[in-house]
Amino acid sequence: MRKEAYPLCLLLGSAALAACGSNGSGGAGTGGVGFGSGGTSATGGVTATGGVTGSGGTTASGGSPGSGGRLGSGGISASGGSTATGGTQAGGGPGSGGSTATGGSTGTGGRATGGSPATGGNQSSGGASGMAGTRGSGGAAAGGATGSGGAGTSAKCPDTTWKLVWGDDFDGASGAAVDGSKWTYDTGPNWYNNELQDYTSGTANASLDGSGNLVIVAKAEAREGRQYTSARIKTEGKKTFTYGRIEGRMKLPYGQGMWPAFWMLGGNSWPNTGEIDIMENLGKEPSIAHGTMHGPGYSGSAGPTASFTLPGGAKFSDDFHVFAIEWETNAIRWYVDDNLYSTKTPADIKGNTWVFDHGFWILLNLAVGGDWPGNPDSTTVFPQKMVIDYVHVCQK
Repeated sequence: MRKEAYPLCLLLGSAALAACGSNGSGGAGTGGVGFGSGGTSATGGVTATGGVTGSGGTTASGGSPGSGGRLGSGGISASGGSTATGGTQAGGGPGSGGSTATGGSTGTGGRATGGSPATGGNQSSGGASGMAGTRGSGGAAAGGATGSGGAGTSAKCPDTTWKLVWGDDFDGASGAAVDGSKWTYDTGPNWYNNELQDYTSGTANASLDGSGNLVIVAKAEAREGRQYTSARIKTEGKKTFTYGRIEGRMKLPYGQGMWPAFWMLGGNSWPNTGEIDIMENLGKEPSIAHGTMHGPGYSGSAGPTASFTLPGGAKFSDDFHVFAIEWETNAIRWYVDDNLYSTKTPADIKGNTWVFDHGFWILLNLAVGGDWPGNPDSTTVFPQKMVIDYVHVCQK
């Protein structure tokens, strides 16, 4: 997330934070480091005996203009399938969207940005794909109402070639804190990037909603000399990951000065130990997601980056979307709703050292203000929420 590095690294909270730098145009990173996301495929409903499965949705071709990205077409919804005479539709799996319907049809495959329609099914809270079994980004099922939260999928990894090695579906009672065996907090006033929030611990700004989501809330309230409060959680000291698919499904805040991020750090000697921004978004650009990497000689605004723009004027604050990277020995690929929009390799860092060959931990946070997004103004509405359905890590 940072744009430029200062010559001195400092410690903040439980993490030794990167040498701070102000963000220049085009760069990404909250707290001097970037973000990312991911998600898992919904298994969807299964057609009963006698039913004919639908063809499913086709993948949106898109990404936004940017290095490696193509303009997204938006994807085509799964068509469903023909009705099974006398058959009983299995419906969607628990939490996957879609209720059981007699004689209904279901699509068996396809991945469609926005989720494929499920005939007659009510979409589960969270706007997950219904009975078509596609990886939905939160689209409403045909004939059903779109929910505001909840688990969106029942599958844990994109397909059987991947194995789930770690994850959090944020199941638990409303108001509960995040799982302390998986997450810890960065706390205190944020000195990097000239951000304006004070990060809190506990449930003041990050808690479960009782419907399978973690909600990080940015509030306009004074604390420790700052005008705003928010939260940043991380797996540092709990779990690190080397290679795999890191995926999260989330609905983003909106408005001038909002800066949500899903990202990874490879250590506390930034940028020498590396940073992978799976997803960063500026509230003033509600349709654009950024994916960036930072390392020695290619940090801040020099970090190789690309962006993805939702088609048709859709906004990331309108619905849930899946953000992911697939990270291999000498390549990192970025996805939004299964649309590949960027691939970076050692060839992109102009002879500098590739530092993405060791363990990284995951971070989720919602920053307020800073050099890159700019500060909130009279148009910004508070509180703002970053709603996370799940974070999964899959490996082959």
